Amino acid sequence: MAERLTINKRQLAERLGDDFKVSWIEDQCRKRRIPHLLIAGQYAFTEDHVRQILAMHERRPAEELPPASPTPASTPAPQRRTRVARPLPTIPTGTAPLRDRGLPTHRLRRDAS
Repeated sequence: MAERLTINKRQLAERLGDDFKVSWIEDQCRKRRIPHLLIAGQYAFTEDHVRQILAMHERRPAEELPPASPTPASTPAPQRRTRVARPLPTIPTGTAPLRDRGLPTHRLRRDAS
């Protein structure tokens, strides 16, 4: 009998182990984060897909990671930007309201004179 070329999502979950659930596989396929085939509306995976998924989730020992570049101590920390208090615009006393022009009259104040 001919060997199967693809496996389904349940079989993939069994092959990958207990950490991989069928719902996780469906979600990753839907978001196109893992390689897969979509055949007749069903997700299918080849042996190459299984190898790629395993390689994507492989973790290397810490000594194989490149050393982090040291940050110079003389670099100042970025300063946080703050808002500048701006005065509200004023309108002269005795003028008609500006509502008909669609201006934000709730932010306008009258002259103190």
